[in-house]
Amino acid sequence: MVIQRRARSAALLASRSAIWHYYYFLLVGSWLIHSTSVVTCFPVVGLRKKVEASFFPLLQQHLQFLASNTAGRFPSHHQRRFWSALFASPQSEEPHVQAILFVECGFGADAHGQNPTKAAVRACRNAIEFNQIPSIVTLVPGGQDEMKLDVLLAVPAKYQSDLDLAPVRQAFPYGKIRIQIQDGGMVASNGKIIESLGDANEDMVIVCCAVTVGY
Repeated sequence: MVIQRRARSAALLASRSAIWHYYYFLLVGSWLIHSTSVVTCFPVVGLRKKVEASFFPLLQQHLQFLASNTAGRFPSHHQRRFWSALFASPQSEEPHVQAILFVECGFGADAHGQNPTKAAVRACRNAIEFNQIPSIVTLVPGGQDEMKLDVLLAVPAKYQSDLDLAPVRQAFPYGKIRIQIQDGGMVASNGKIIESLGDANEDMVIVCCAVTVGY
């Protein structure tokens, strides 16, 4: 019995230690990615660009690997909220697109199921799917691979924690994408709860989208 109690105690301490290390690493990683002071502390512009181009993407890859390998060990809603916030860019005055060519707007709704991801994907597709600009490959230096997209999503605050940005990124066939999220959109009544469609309430989630295109 003593051995069993000691084993359980050791396992509990190890589990708690793993959890603290998990959240500490996520906190440090998030701060490194989003803190402007980390980048602006480099006085040499060339060095700053090297840090932005090499270190930050590598750190994000490690964090993504950590996220995929901790699935099921921590509360899923906490993970979803953290990773969506981490890999979305914070609201920033520094433009992602230096030379703006055009801006596209759209909106999307999820009438049943209260799924902000579906609404956001539909908003992005609504913004871009009715446009065809063949000259974009000549307008952007380096072609479509060097095109930049600044995606601003207005999402109802109560549903932002359920937003999954991976499908949102997949809505864009190419380009270097930055996604920013702000409070907005709308929560309207869908008129009737249909449980077979996943409704937990009568909320219809509406997301607005603005896509700035350039380089």
